[in-house]
Amino acid sequence: MPWHACHYTEEDSICHPSDAEAWRHFDQSYPDFVVEPRNVILVLCTDGFTPHKQYERTYSCWPIILTPYNLPPEMCMKLEYMFLTMVILGPSNPKYCINVYSEPLIESCFNCGM
Repeated sequence: MPWHACHYTEEDSICHPSDAEAWRHFDQSYPDFVVEPRNVILVLCTDGFTPHKQYERTYSCWPIILTPYNLPPEMCMKLEYMFLTMVILGPSNPKYCINVYSEPLIESCFNCGM
């Protein structure tokens, strides 16, 4: 898990999310978390779609995937390290209330020591 803390990349190249400006901003914002390189950084990803090509109907499906970003690039985006945590179904895009749907997931991560 501490791969992101000790890998080397050339300047101006991004081969892993830890090379990006957003990761450096996170490191500066949460220095207590960064002290221990084995702390796990989890990312929630989603992308909605309309199942069964029913374009005339208003219905959508939004899978929420949890991915650990501490792994090396060859492992980081592999299927076995992506975890389907929930699927939001409904008549419209959940973008304005996705926090409500993800709150139980985030609480369970904190309660189990993640």
